[in-house]
Parts: sequence; C-alpha cells; structure tokens
Amino acid sequence: MSQHVPLIVTMREARGSAATRRLRNAGRVPGVLYQPGGDSLAFDADEYEVRRLIRRGGIRSAVVDLTVGADSPRTVLFKEWDTDPVRDQITHLDLQEVDLTIEAEADVPVILEGTAVGVREGGILDQTALTIRVSALPDALPRAIEFDVSEIALGESVHAGDLQMPPGVTMVTEPEFGIASVTITRASLVEEDEAVEGEEGVEGEEGAAPSEDGEAAETEGE
Repeated sequence: MSQHVPLIVTMREARGSAATRRLRNAGRVPGVLYQPGGDSLAFDADEYEVRRLIRRGGIRSAVVDLTVGADSPRTVLFKEWDTDPVRDQITHLDLQEVDLTIEAEADVPVILEGTAVGVREGGILDQTALTIRVSALPDALPRAIEFDVSEIALGESVHAGDLQMPPGVTMVTEPEFGIASVTITRASLVEEDEAVEGEEGVEGEEGAAPSEDGEAAETEGE
C-alpha cells in the first residue's frame, strides 16, 4: 500500500474574482473538490503546502488524505492545477474524491533511464511524452513508470506499449502512443558528410596517380 500524504484545507464560502484575488494575495490557493455522485466543494489551501506536494513528484497518482475543516479525512487525488508562470504562483487546484476499493485513472510520469546506443553514436534522445494514463486501485497507482533506453538505437522510438506495468496496473494510453525517440543531430550529419567527402577525395587522388605515371612513361618513350 502506498503512503498517503496529508493536506488540510478550509471551506471557501466567498466566490467571485475579487474573493479569489484576495485569497491568492494572502498566500491561499482556491480549489474545488469533486465528489462522486455529489455536489462539488469549494475550498482554499495554503499555497506553500500545495507547492511542496506538487514539487515532491508523482503527485498526480499519490493518495491524499484531505481534511476539510473539522471533517474526517477524505481520500482524494490531485486532478489538475493552474499556475501563473510570471508570478510563479499556483492559482487553482482541482481534487477528485475516490474510493479505495474502486479503480481510478491517473497520469503517471515516465522516467527514462540509461544512455541510449543512439546517443552514444551521436544522436539525441527526445522525450515527447512526460506522462501516460493508467488505471488501478488508488493505493496501487505507481508514482512513476521507469524505462531503460540503453538499447534504443538511432532512428528507433519508444511507445507506450513498450512500458512494463506494475502488478494491478492497467495502461489506458494507446500502445502506439509515442514516448521518446533517438534522432540524429545536425552536427552528426555534418560530420558524416565530411567523412564521406574525405573518402571520395582520397579515392580521386589514388585514381589520378596511374594516369600521371602513364603520361610520364609516354613522354619518355617519345
């Protein structure tokens, strides 16, 4: 069973842009808790604490014990959050209440490990997808999916179907979905072209030598 992380929030009564602006100025993050079969619940949380949880990594699949005021803790997952890149501030948070006995879907980070063969040959590893979507019981959701790229050569790709799921976890993302690829760099292409030109130059010089000797021989004969 995965370790739960705690988060304490406060019921949010006031609505509207002016109220949310005051909350943000006070270091609070306005949010919404979505409850299955029930109305959503408005809350606000400490922005520093929310930021700390997000930066710890894998928060999208982490089970959170949410305490709203004096209520008993609820089991929730981080659904989505908005940020202001200019102010480096989390501006809104969406949470989803879940049942530990019912499977839930979550976006899980994909971590690539090792150095690809293609990279050692001069290519570059381009990871085009940072997460995949999986389904599992909340406590079985993995914090991340790791994949060893050591055997990936130039021109080869990694797809979602290549990833190994932990026991009890089902991949929701389509198997053909691209995760990463090893592509050749412009510098490598230039080096390859220069090498080919060099080889052609050497062959040309070797082919010219006999003709020069032949001309010399003919001159001597005359």
